[in-house]
Amino acid sequence: MKKERKSQEIEFLKQSLESNQALFIGKYQGLTVEKFSFLRKQTREAGAKLKVFKNTLSKIAFKGTHVESLSEFLNGPNFLIFTNEPLASSKVLSKFAKENPDNIEIKAGYYQTVLDKAAIDTLATLPSKDVLIGRFISIIKSPEVRLVFTLKAPIANFVRTLKALETKKAAA
Repeated sequence: MKKERKSQEIEFLKQSLESNQALFIGKYQGLTVEKFSFLRKQTREAGAKLKVFKNTLSKIAFKGTHVESLSEFLNGPNFLIFTNEPLASSKVLSKFAKENPDNIEIKAGYYQTVLDKAAIDTLATLPSKDVLIGRFISIIKSPEVRLVFTLKAPIANFVRTLKALETKKAAA
């Protein structure tokens, strides 16, 4: 690879690191082109970019950045996933790794802090942002709803008592 091309690759890596919230590093080995293309497609649908770079270029690009400590994971055939949707991307990566345990290994990642394989798998099990917001809103609304039912209960009981009395008088 020519020096000019290498510097372009390094610059692209640095821009990708700056413009994305999360990075995942995975090892691929013995993966067919079809399966690797399928993984690329799935990550693209999840709002991420999957790229393969030379490890030496990646290490140069990682120097002086928030992901410099991830350089130790750059050995062997690796791919990098850059994303602003870490939840969706980690779900895709974890699912694919479970379906292809002999070919894909999740090594590490970065999302607000350095993540190991276990942390990425845990991130993948979290519910989506919309589900979490829905749960949060229901928790906030819960005391108000209980208050309304509590205030409504005596009136509803009184109305039922009057209705039963009316039915009893109509029957007599």
